[in-house]
Amino acid sequence: MQQSRRRPLGDIGNTYAGAHPLHAAKPEAATTTSTTKPRPPACEFKVRSVVGTGPTVLTASSPASPRVDEKNKRIALHVTEYLKEIFEHFHEAEQKPRCSVTYMTRIQTDVNEKMRTILVDWLVDVHLKFKLLPETLFLAVEIIDRFLDKKVVSRQKLQLVGVVAMLLAAKYEEIYPPEVKDFIYIAANTYTRDDILRMERLMFATLEFNLTVPTVYVFLQRGLQVMEADTKTRQLAQYLAELSLLDYKLLAYAPSLIGASCIYLANKYVGAQEPWSRVLEYYSQYKQSDIEKCAADLLTVSQNAPTQKTQAVRKKYSYAKYGEVAKLTQTSIQIP
Repeated sequence: MQQSRRRPLGDIGNTYAGAHPLHAAKPEAATTTSTTKPRPPACEFKVRSVVGTGPTVLTASSPASPRVDEKNKRIALHVTEYLKEIFEHFHEAEQKPRCSVTYMTRIQTDVNEKMRTILVDWLVDVHLKFKLLPETLFLAVEIIDRFLDKKVVSRQKLQLVGVVAMLLAAKYEEIYPPEVKDFIYIAANTYTRDDILRMERLMFATLEFNLTVPTVYVFLQRGLQVMEADTKTRQLAQYLAELSLLDYKLLAYAPSLIGASCIYLANKYVGAQEPWSRVLEYYSQYKQSDIEKCAADLLTVSQNAPTQKTQAVRKKYSYAKYGEVAKLTQTSIQIP
């Protein structure tokens, strides 16, 4: 039986009979060049400067630039040609109105800091059980704080807010996020499918459908990349970053500042000769003096961790898989 030969991409329908043959498109006649002058722009375009309290951002061609991204230029996923603009945007975005460190007293009437800490500690376990990306955990906590900054929540609904925040973050960050039924199970059937979907709609609308926000993790990973951190320093910095999620008072600091403080403290804990290098100063936009107050508060959190009832983060980073770095934070260090 003779089969008709179908031209590649000539006909993508299910039927071939009667298909019209394809012909190359004839070139159009050249049109005459218009003599109309281009209209001037409606307003003058100006490049905005980076918002931040640190040193002035240098251009990529500046002799002071450490040029740490040069070796990754040919790796498309590193998008090195856009990194400067991306992080300028992140620094601007984090300066926009964020959730306030006063929302517990200003907005909430039935939940408090301790309840928030217990919720985040539980979510760390949920995140670990589902084997989700680190970005998902940081975004989930960001969603919780932004929502609590705008809506009054009863203590009976606080866990539901946490569950839905993790669901939204997973949908945003993961390739294969857990399903609603998984969250029903992990919450011991406390909430129904309708409860979760109803809260999801409310939270998404309250956040104005915007989940694209820079978190501590974004700035932390950039700092670790440019300093070419070893495994121990990387794991220790991430441990400190996850500990910061538990402390409500650290909302007073910008995510980039917390990320910088985690790296600075990690370097101090491992005994680095230069805990805050010129490279870190250049790429983070912070001098060492800018981060010392935040680092001191984070140091207190890390050294008080063994005596707290919320132990999920510390337990996680006591495993060999994470280098048992939680044990390193009991070393006595000082911040100038």
